[in-house]
Formats: sequence, C-alpha cells, structure tokens
Amino acid sequence: MIIGLLALIDPENVHPVRYFAGCVAVGLVTGTGLWFVARRRPRSTMSVELAMLAGLVATFANTIYGALLDVDPWWQACSYLVVIMIAGGVSLRQWNTFLIYIAAALTTWVVVIERSVDSRNFIFDTYVLMMLGAVTAGAILLMFKSERKRVTALNQELRAAASHDQLTGILNRNGLLQAADAITRDRQGAETAWCAYIDVDYFKTINDRFGHDLGDEVLERVGFALSEGRAADSLTARWGGDEFVVIGFRDPPTEEALEEMVNAEIRKVEPSASVSVGLALPEPGGPTELPELLKRADQRMYERRESVRTPQLVNPPEAETA
Repeated sequence: MIIGLLALIDPENVHPVRYFAGCVAVGLVTGTGLWFVARRRPRSTMSVELAMLAGLVATFANTIYGALLDVDPWWQACSYLVVIMIAGGVSLRQWNTFLIYIAAALTTWVVVIERSVDSRNFIFDTYVLMMLGAVTAGAILLMFKSERKRVTALNQELRAAASHDQLTGILNRNGLLQAADAITRDRQGAETAWCAYIDVDYFKTINDRFGHDLGDEVLERVGFALSEGRAADSLTARWGGDEFVVIGFRDPPTEEALEEMVNAEIRKVEPSASVSVGLALPEPGGPTELPELLKRADQRMYERRESVRTPQLVNPPEAETA
C-alpha cells in the first residue's frame, strides 16, 4: 500500500492509478489471508499454507504488473522477484505448494521477459538470476523443514519425558493424572471404575542382596506385565519407587489375578520376587474422586500385605514393610 501511494506522487510514473490499484489488490489478498489465519486459527496447516501462497502470488504478479507498466525497469523487477521467490522458501512449508509456486513464477517470467525489447544477453542473465533465486528458496525450505523436524522430535521427547517413566516406559504420576483427567472429560464426567495399587515386596532387600541392576529389571518387568496385561480403557503408571497404579474404566480384575500375572513375569528374572495388590472400587451411590480411590487402594494393599502375604525371601528384615 505504501509503495502504491508513493507511485501516485511519482512524477515519472505514467500509470500511477493503475499501479496503485495493483498494490491495493495485493494488500487485500494478503490482508484477507492474515485475517483468516488470525481470526479463524485454522488447525489445518494447509489453510495457512494456502493463505501464504496467495499473498506470495499476488505480490509476484503485482511486481510483474509494475514492470509491464514501466513503473520499474526489468532489471529491478527481476531483483524484486528473486527476493519474492526466496520469501516463498521462508514462508511455505510443503514441497508441493512450493514447487507449484516456483514453477508458476519461472513460467510467468519467461512469458513476460521474452516480450521485452531488452537484449538476449540481459534476458539470459535474468534467467540465471531467477534460477539462482529458485534454488536458494528450495535450499532454505529444505533447511527449515529439517530444523522443524528436529524441533518437533525434541518436543515429542520432552513431552514423553514429562509424562512417562524413563525406566519402564509406562506413564509416570503426572502422565497418569493427566490421562485420567482427559478420559474422564471425554466420558463427560463419568466416575473412575476402579483403581489398583501394586507394590513390590521387599524391594529394598532385592536391591541390597542382588544389586540395583536386578532391582531395575524387576521394575521393568512389573511395568511390562501391567501394560501388556491391562484391560481396555485402563491406564498403567509407575507411581514412584516400587509402586505402580492401574486405573480402569471397565470390569476390574481380582487382586489375586493381578498378583499372579505380575508375579509370573517378575519371577523370570528373580524367583523370590513378588508383589502385593490392593484394589479399590467406587463407593455405592455416587462417584468417587481419583485421589480417594488411590488412597483406599493403597490402604487395601497394605492390609492384604499384612494379613495374607507369605514372605518370599529368606529371613527378610523384620522392620521392612515395603
């Protein structure tokens, strides 16, 4: 728009109104695209891509139009167009739209420059400049796509590290709470069906007697057993240390079944290892919040441990209860 206004007062411009109209058209196309992106906030990247493409095409076309009106000499128009093509490499993100844009730009330039009265040497030089601009734009797009891919992968790793346990690969406490909250919202506030609390018996003794490497392998096996054997619509997480939590939204398993499943897996690496399980269900007559279920499942696990478990290790320390 500013360029168009300057053209109106340029005494050497023989078509000030027509060139100003072209600048207005570019402003309308670009402004509409920006308004659409800012106001509608489209989730599809293609919508943003098309808005950027429309602005680039309008700017490219108006630069050609200015050269045809003799507002700018052809050498100056060529310089502008090279910059506009490079801008396409910066702003576009998809190869298909970029290639369409570059092909259209080069074809348009060939058509208009061949109709000029400039020398063949000059025309050839413009072809070289335009091709260099196209290659430079492609290199910039390639570099940007590689960097965006690297940043995206890094962000995914950071999100996974924030929500998953590094040792077992299953959810951590934060990830479990977020996932449970999301499922509850999707189910329009439906109550949590059940919660199981799993704790490895005498885990400290396992670490002390057999080393932390074996202890880590036991934890990995617990996580594997719970994630592989979990029911549909359930979440598995390492709650902390040697404690694991399973939250389910359908029919719950029995405590004995969970213990047998996990014990069968961890005894592949340590025959004396075992787990204790506590299961909590919602109170009749109303929904039970997740923190309350976790508390009751934890209490139930300790009650069962004290009353029914048989120590698997020889002479476990009497003071150790976890």
